[in-house]
Amino acid sequence: MPQPKSVNPRNFKVIKIVYNLNNFSVAWGEWEDDSRVLAMRWNGGPNDAGYPKTFGNPVWFLLPRELSLPFLKTLQEFDSSLVNAEEG
Repeated sequence: MPQPKSVNPRNFKVIKIVYNLNNFSVAWGEWEDDSRVLAMRWNGGPNDAGYPKTFGNPVWFLLPRELSLPFLKTLQEFDSSLVNAEEG
């Protein structure tokens, strides 16, 4: 299982993991055109690259920009102690 901080494909650079619990992570990062976006993924198990993945390599699923702020607000309202909870 890859750690979310280490999932940095060529076109997306993780700036900060904003949610990391039960093998599901959300990251704030920089897309290839230098725009800031929110992304998510399931991290998988001991011998699994999680989902999504491309050619067996872990990658992030990007949220549409207009959903980023509402999604972050919902995470924070759900449980503010979970936001910024970085495991491992």
